[in-house]
Amino acid sequence: MYRNSFRLTNTEIDDAFAARHFRLVFQPKIRLSDGRLMGAESFARWQHPQFGVIPPALFLPVLARQGRSQELTRYVLGEAIAQLARWRTHDENLTISVNVAPEELADGSLPISIRLALNTADVDPSRLVLDLPERGLAAEPDRAKATIHALSEIGIGLALECAAEPLIDFKAADPQTLDPSSFGELKIGGQAIIQFASRLEGTGLGLMQSRIAYARDNAMTTTAVGAETPQTISLLPSLGFELAQGNAISPPLTPHALAGFTPEAHAVTAPAPTPAKQPLEQLVLPQAPVPTAKPPRVRVVRGAAQIDLMTDQGSGTQARIARLRVPSPHDATAPAKTADDAASEGLLSKWHQRLSRALAF
Repeated sequence: MYRNSFRLTNTEIDDAFAARHFRLVFQPKIRLSDGRLMGAESFARWQHPQFGVIPPALFLPVLARQGRSQELTRYVLGEAIAQLARWRTHDENLTISVNVAPEELADGSLPISIRLALNTADVDPSRLVLDLPERGLAAEPDRAKATIHALSEIGIGLALECAAEPLIDFKAADPQTLDPSSFGELKIGGQAIIQFASRLEGTGLGLMQSRIAYARDNAMTTTAVGAETPQTISLLPSLGFELAQGNAISPPLTPHALAGFTPEAHAVTAPAPTPAKQPLEQLVLPQAPVPTAKPPRVRVVRGAAQIDLMTDQGSGTQARIARLRVPSPHDATAPAKTADDAASEGLLSKWHQRLSRALAF
């Protein structure tokens, strides 16, 4: 726990550099297509003897006010290059990125310090990548141009780190001021990348995609920084990103932990494939229900001496289902009932009301 307020003095800063209380942690950067570890970005932590680990958000402003940001950059560069030397047998292709403060781009001594440190450690310059902020290029473009040119001649990698709010129109920028051939990587990150990825799916071209298109047109690798959720990571390839780093992949690690980092433990979830449309000829349409047969229609046919109940059988044919003999009013006695008459009387009782209306008895 930190105190509610504390002051870091120049003496404490001197002691931190002398006792090497500043230490580096490294956040893995992976290739989205297969999850392979491609490099790591270095971050400084201050292990204060009294306050414990002080995060950069607290001590970087203090160093800036004291005019000692450049000193920290040189320290971090030295530690990163020394770590690359220790990893020489681990992975010769692994790179380490170091952030450069905007004001550092106007410092002509930066390339000299880096060249000396690389030569001393006997490290391949291409394994070191400097993240150069867009803000530094926009503040003093002429001096930044000279620094970038000198850094390019060393052979180190240069990444253009985009600001959250655009400061330079990349496509309209003078190539003499912003030479895309000097950069091998374009980094876009922070909350902006998360918000943009979350509202993907056909939103059209915007600042984000126009800058990704700029990187693609100039053969730059595109890296998403600050990928904090699996959902964000799953959308990045469709946005045009090739590499990514963020807490959803891994938080910053100690050098020992990074050496044992396995991308399989931080699997990238690929977006679910869009189901293929089924060809029209393969579509199975639901069958309409087969109408049930209508109950047969019963008709009453009255004859001179009998009454017949007839049903339609279709195709113009009829069938008799019952017959009732009707005695003539001139008959003195009624004829004896037959078996058919008895059966017919039972059926006719159900039709009594209808028959009474139809026959008008």
